[in-house]
Amino acid sequence: MRPELGGASDVLLDRARRGDARAFEQLALEIERPLFRHAARMLGHDDAEDCVQDALLSAWKSMASFEGTSFRAWVFRIVTNRALDRLRSRKRRPELPLDPPSETDDSMSWAEPVARGPELADLAGDREALRVVEDALATIPADQRAALLLRDVEGFAYEEIATITSTEIGTVKSRIHRGRVAVRNILIGRGWKGSSG
Repeated sequence: MRPELGGASDVLLDRARRGDARAFEQLALEIERPLFRHAARMLGHDDAEDCVQDALLSAWKSMASFEGTSFRAWVFRIVTNRALDRLRSRKRRPELPLDPPSETDDSMSWAEPVARGPELADLAGDREALRVVEDALATIPADQRAALLLRDVEGFAYEEIATITSTEIGTVKSRIHRGRVAVRNILIGRGWKGSSG
C-alpha cells in the first residue's frame, strides 16, 4: 500500500504552510515519482513532467491556505485536474480518441465480458502485460482512467478519490467499474489470457 505522511512529514507540512520552501521541496520529493507515473499514465510521458511541475508550483503558491490533512491526496487532486484539463484541451484539438466507440462501431465491445479476463493487479509483475494495460488505459475516457488509476495503481480509498476528482462516491465507483470492464474487454479482445489462462 502507499506510505502515509506522519511524524516528520507533519512537521514538514507545518513548516511548508508557514512558507518554508525547503520543507515543501522535501514533501514534494516524497511524492514526485508517483505523481509523474500517474500523470504519464493519464497523458503520456511527453506531457507528464510539465503537468507535475505545474501542479507542484500551484500547490506551493496555495500552500498557506491548505487546510487538509493529506498533502498527498491534495497534490494528486491538483495533478489529476491538470491532466484532465490537458486531455480536454486535446479533445478540442483531437490527437487521440478518448471517447468510447459509437454504438455502430463493432471494433470494440464496452459490455461486461463474457469470459473472465485478467485482473489488473494480477498483471503488475509482467512488463508486457503492463504495456498492454497502459495501451488499453489510453483508449478509455479520461474520467474513468483517472478514477481507475487513483484506485488500482495509487491505492486511494473511494472517499479520497471522490474528494480528489470532486465527484460523488457513486460516480467514482461507477467510473472505476466501467474502466475496469473496458480495459478487461480490450485485453480479452487482444487475446490476453494472463498467466492463469
